[in-house]
Amino acid sequence: MSYFHNKRVWVTGASSGIGRDVAIKLSRLGAELILTARSRDKLEEVKKECGNTKTHIFEHDLSKLDTIDDLVSKVADQVGTIDILFNNAGISAYSSANETNFTVYEQVMKLNFLSVVKLTKCILPQMISNKRGQIVTNTSLSGKLGSKKRSVYASSKHALHGFMDSLRAEVYEHNINVNVVAPGFVNTEIGMKALTEDGTPYGNNDRGHESKGMDVDKASNMIIKAIETNKRETYILPFMSFTKMALYIARYFPGLASVIARNYNEEDNG
Repeated sequence: MSYFHNKRVWVTGASSGIGRDVAIKLSRLGAELILTARSRDKLEEVKKECGNTKTHIFEHDLSKLDTIDDLVSKVADQVGTIDILFNNAGISAYSSANETNFTVYEQVMKLNFLSVVKLTKCILPQMISNKRGQIVTNTSLSGKLGSKKRSVYASSKHALHGFMDSLRAEVYEHNINVNVVAPGFVNTEIGMKALTEDGTPYGNNDRGHESKGMDVDKASNMIIKAIETNKRETYILPFMSFTKMALYIARYFPGLASVIARNYNEEDNG
């Protein structure tokens, strides 16, 4: 029997990309799904692909932090308690620190970090009461490595790693697992939708997501395996890749990593 059979799994950012693919695969593994994203039409399409009557959709903009409490109450009333929370909703950003409007930092931090903290904190009491649960968060390799034009995005993802590391230590005694999955480039539209210095989308797919990005099917399989095996932190990267090499360089040769960071340009490597 599948690890996910009859478990209630809440997937945010479920209308496209990794969230969509993970949701469809979990439905085939017998999970009862709660899907959240801003577009109801896209969620309906995902629900149809799940082919599963145990799929519940909740249209919601998670960047509206003050409404998350009501969302969680609605899910609890209509569906019940959550076994696995997959924090996946997020937005990318690509612009230099000097040129980026401060409002862009606020916008990205609201969705990428603060909404995750708020939703996790809302779900946590029921998991503590039940003495079981699993909180999985999709961060990014940018949560471990900073590079040019990534100050907005990397900040939000570094913050997630810090929060989840601390949370993991706190909830261990309550039998709650905390997992982080950190993808590198994945072939989705996230690069095109990345916010630029004034908050408008980047609009091009020229920074490696399409040409060098991991296929979303492979990435979602790795994520599902990481959840099932309760991996503390998993890097969603090809076995042999520049990004994987850069990760280990940063860990063991930080001086060299800083040289790479200041010379690396995503637009030259698309």
